[in-house]
Amino acid sequence: RTLAEVKSALADVQKSRKGLFNTAKHPYYRQVLAFYSRISSESSLDAIIKLQHKLEGGSLLFGGKARERLREEFRRTYTAIREYASEYDCLLRVLTQDGYIAVIDNILRGNTSYVKLVHKALDNYIANRDTTKLVESLDQNQIDILNFAYETSKNYANYLEIIEKLPEIRIYHELIGYEESLADDLASIMDFVGITAKISKLEEAKLEISARLMLARSDLAYARYYAEAKNNKDFLYQISKKQKYWSIRRTLEHYHDFALTLFPCWLLSPENVSSLLPLIKGLFDVVVFDEASQVFIENTIPTIFRGKSIVVAGDSKQLRPSATFMKRYLGADPDREENLSLQAALEVDSLLDLAVARYGSANLTYHYRSRHSELIDFSNYAFYSRRLQIAPNISENKGNPPIVRYKVAGKWIDRRNTVEARKIVEVLKGIFASREHNESIGIITFNSDQQSCVSDAIDKECARNPEFRSHILKETHRIDGGEDNSLFVKNLENVQGDERDIIIFSIGYAPNEAGKLYTSFGSLSMEGGENRLNVAITRAKSRIIVVTSIEPEELKVEGAKNEGPKLLKQYLAYVRAVSASNSKEAKIILESLGDAEVGIERSLSATETVEDQIRERLEKLGYTVRTKLGNQNSRISLAVYDEEEDRYLVGVELDRDAFAASRSAMERDVYKPRFLESRGWTIVRVWCRDWWLSPAKVIKLITSTAERNRKRK
Repeated sequence: RTLAEVKSALADVQKSRKGLFNTAKHPYYRQVLAFYSRISSESSLDAIIKLQHKLEGGSLLFGGKARERLREEFRRTYTAIREYASEYDCLLRVLTQDGYIAVIDNILRGNTSYVKLVHKALDNYIANRDTTKLVESLDQNQIDILNFAYETSKNYANYLEIIEKLPEIRIYHELIGYEESLADDLASIMDFVGITAKISKLEEAKLEISARLMLARSDLAYARYYAEAKNNKDFLYQISKKQKYWSIRRTLEHYHDFALTLFPCWLLSPENVSSLLPLIKGLFDVVVFDEASQVFIENTIPTIFRGKSIVVAGDSKQLRPSATFMKRYLGADPDREENLSLQAALEVDSLLDLAVARYGSANLTYHYRSRHSELIDFSNYAFYSRRLQIAPNISENKGNPPIVRYKVAGKWIDRRNTVEARKIVEVLKGIFASREHNESIGIITFNSDQQSCVSDAIDKECARNPEFRSHILKETHRIDGGEDNSLFVKNLENVQGDERDIIIFSIGYAPNEAGKLYTSFGSLSMEGGENRLNVAITRAKSRIIVVTSIEPEELKVEGAKNEGPKLLKQYLAYVRAVSASNSKEAKIILESLGDAEVGIERSLSATETVEDQIRERLEKLGYTVRTKLGNQNSRISLAVYDEEEDRYLVGVELDRDAFAASRSAMERDVYKPRFLESRGWTIVRVWCRDWWLSPAKVIKLITSTAERNRKRK
């Protein structure tokens, strides 16, 4: 209300000059106004009169008519000002005394411009009041900064610009000082590539030297043991005999010390351990169980007894042990208290389950098998919460997707689909005629009857086609570098542990003769059946070919008790999307699978700014650039893509992205680059510091690497 009253009074002054104070009639109004707030009595007015008389050159003796004349003039002026200013006493409630006098002075003189400014200031009275309070709360350093910006600015916009730049300048100043203190360490970044290459060579040399040392140590240990053993002649006699050999079990019972000293490492199944080795506690220093998800706990106890410590390795998302044709030992009397821990152990399915429940674990997340991310992405999302380290594709696979789908009009009769089996024969013929790198092949079916059906179709074609038979014979007995890479035809139950370059699926399920589709998926429908699917779809190194007689939508699995059938339906939809190069649909399907683990969230940062700046510079030079390749665990910040060759010429990894993916220096700077290089990538590490210091140098490094790789083809 007070503000409204004051603004109304000032508005009247601006609208009309009528009634303004007559300054010509009162020549001493300025003198009176200067001391207006101090005039409270005749004596205070006399002091002003004396001062004015002196200024006019009057005598120190002040009296008579001159004094009366001035007193009368001052009194008349003071009275006139007081009467005039009384209309604006409301100003005292919003202004200081000095501010009030200044406004009255300008009103008396008719300075409407000043009055207009005051009126405008009152419009922002609250803001001005708060600003004043804020300024009063600032410390001296803040005031110095504001004063510096004010003194060096040209206008208000420039003032704001200086204020915004000051934090950056301060940070830059701090960085320069910090950089100088770490000059020696930062200098090593200049030879980062050389340092990492040297570390890699040293790691390889370390492994080689370690192997030679262990071999020499083993030879020396055996020679020493043999020389000191009292029964060495008997051992030599037994192993040198030409006839009447002892069994392996009997030999090891008598001479296990010789055998274990000569051969420190043994590769055996738990059953072979029990049948061949003597039951001696602590026979081995370390016992390692591989594929521990497939072995029952009770089957491992004899082997565990023979070891001082054990290592359990396996994947809980793969096949569990099967008790279909066996009766498990479940303990003696479950009601006895002393057997509770034994019963609890036997209630879990496998040794791996028990180890995970009782002990800490380490996850091995690098995925080396698949050469294309599409081959493992479904499993990564559906089973592994996106934790797997997967190398981004070196190619965008235009016109040549890594997953191919063939839809046929098959029928499901007697648990067989002969149409799909014949199609697989055609697919094999096409592979034999067109493969460029002699890829190995595996065939997987979803039940044993379809497995037999496919095998029969292959045999029939071999009988008719000598050329095809020749290819099959070569593939059936194929050994590459001492490794069995033979063509196989297997079902979900027995394919774990196998891998091939090309995996062909026969889905098998189709409408019967009456056109009805039965949704009975056998072991896939059982509890844990989804693990069988996970095993099957992760066997391929370079390509998956799916032969199917149905569309995913035909599978009615909403009422399925377990996850296996539901995931099969989603996988078929994913296969169709990838085969059609519909990356958007494939991504939607993947995002609908499972829940991602909480990873390292990357906020908007200087790194993204650098990423965008590098991309813009490269695109101006005519390069095609892709950003944010891969997942958060194996991210490549940006890459230069050659559309003609359909491949990435160089990948750029920014330092902060590398650090966000791993806190381990060896993994970040040695193992991960080596992993990406094994998948065909050429990786350039870009330090944000180098970009800030010399962008042109960084761009030259990227482009020269890209051009060198372009010419290398």
